[in-house]
Amino acid sequence: MDRKPVGNYVRKSLGRAKKQAREFSIAGFFAFVRESLKVTDDKFISQRKHRPDRLIFILIMALLLISLVTLWSIAPARVQILGGGSAAEARFVLKLVAVLLVGIAAFFFCSRINLNTLRRASGWLLVGAFAACALLALFGVFDLPIANCANGACRWYNLGFFDFQPAELLKLAMLLFTAGFLAQKAKLKELNSIKRTILPLTCLLMCALFVVVFLEQDLGTGVALIGIILAQLIISKASWRIIAALVTILVGFGLMAIAIAPHRMERVASFGADCSVIDAEADTWHICQSLTALGSGGVFGRGLGHSISSFGWLPEAVNDSIFAIMGETFGLVGLIVIMIIFYVLLYRILKISDYIDNAFLRVLTAGVFGWIFSHILVNIGSMTGLTPLTGITLPFLSSGGTSLVMVMAASGMVYNISRYTAHREINDKGGSADEDSGSWRRVRRTRYAGRSDS
Repeated sequence: MDRKPVGNYVRKSLGRAKKQAREFSIAGFFAFVRESLKVTDDKFISQRKHRPDRLIFILIMALLLISLVTLWSIAPARVQILGGGSAAEARFVLKLVAVLLVGIAAFFFCSRINLNTLRRASGWLLVGAFAACALLALFGVFDLPIANCANGACRWYNLGFFDFQPAELLKLAMLLFTAGFLAQKAKLKELNSIKRTILPLTCLLMCALFVVVFLEQDLGTGVALIGIILAQLIISKASWRIIAALVTILVGFGLMAIAIAPHRMERVASFGADCSVIDAEADTWHICQSLTALGSGGVFGRGLGHSISSFGWLPEAVNDSIFAIMGETFGLVGLIVIMIIFYVLLYRILKISDYIDNAFLRVLTAGVFGWIFSHILVNIGSMTGLTPLTGITLPFLSSGGTSLVMVMAASGMVYNISRYTAHREINDKGGSADEDSGSWRRVRRTRYAGRSDS
């Protein structure tokens, strides 16, 4: 028997097997993800560069200044609770300043980086974020010191001087990855395809929710992820039937997450409870103390350094409950000013998406809007008793380190995008809202005329 044909057949078979193995390997999958996220437009950004929307930067800096002043004023109360004397107070203030500087650095970095680079790296970033969350849960099971666990939930890596929360990185990764995914599907006319778009997106979102809600016991972060995805779907002009179906699925998921967690059931049961008699052991303690702090502030507040609730009466005074502390410190007038700043900031972010003719940048901007809006809605709703209590930071105001850095990075992206807005609003046909699509020109006068080196 001639062995040569047999040898050739075996070599060819092995070659095909190796090729198929490479295609179905993890590296091959990542290569597929990178290819699917490559920009297919002739020009990533068609508008000329101009000065950014500086009002966004001013509003964010104003919120950061309010946060720094408020947290500095209640530092003595925190030290009195935790102990440590003046040295502990100095460390607390130093940590606040350090986190603030890192957040500002993240803002300026993302305001200058090529967003096309972030888009192509989003697949790797998403895998890394999932891996970081999964490893944290594993470290918590083995009770390793690197996992910082509290109240049965492991949400932070203990890295010495600071704690790192991987769920916040997951928000940023989901924001970038889904923006590129939806933009690509919209270009391929597959946005409303159940098989090619909606099902993969829903599976990805469910995996993220499983990690943060069940493994890390963080329902607030789950709400923020949902806010990001829904805002991106809406701005992408997805079918309202599909969005309604997705919302129905998410509501069912949320009810299940509440039903299987006793502490969440207790919070729901305490919603709308009578605060005339406050019991320190009752589930209504947090919300009743929050309402007490808001009420004691009156119209003009107690003033800086005169907060009573921060001396152990109100849990998480520097994080989730910062809105109530600010109500006590600055009063109703101060809270109205803060709400106005948030409203103008969200309005400016949302309007930028109307003046961008690149699908990825438009969806990315909408995702940042959904991120910040969901945090504001849930946090203020919880602190004022309008919604059941849920632990979530207030953007730019809470002292959460990782949360502040990531939301500053996302805001920096929006600031970056604001350099490439058009003068007229973009409609669905690729033209502006006040001109016929036949007269559409790819290079028009920009919305913010001025120097491009800002």
